[in-house]
Amino acid sequence: MNLNTQTTFQPSRTVEKSTDNGSTRGLTAENSFCVQRFSGEIDMASAADFAAALDRVLSGKPECVVLDLSRISFFGTSGLPILARFASDAADVHIPIAMVCPRVVARPLAACGLTDFIAVYETVEDAGTALNTPPR
Repeated sequence: MNLNTQTTFQPSRTVEKSTDNGSTRGLTAENSFCVQRFSGEIDMASAADFAAALDRVLSGKPECVVLDLSRISFFGTSGLPILARFASDAADVHIPIAMVCPRVVARPLAACGLTDFIAVYETVEDAGTALNTPPR
């Protein structure tokens, strides 16, 4: 199976409307944000596409990023260093990121310690809300 991507950039104070099952209805933001969705498999054959999609996200200079990997059916080890580099690059330019992912993705992330740098949430709405909540 191939890797499919969909990127949505939203300016501040907007609501993204979607009729898709991965809906982000109700996701509002004080900051501009990017929702990057992936579906399919992340393996050696799709690693370059995965990296290119993440690079496009940062080049858009959003104020925060939600990575939606909830429709990933396989996450190979080739995706881990790409995701780690993305998290590092985002931190370097002060772009907070959050992720939505199934267990097939969450387990290797936790095992490698990436969940220390990328917060994982159940839904895109939860991730977006967390990114737009001021720290206390």
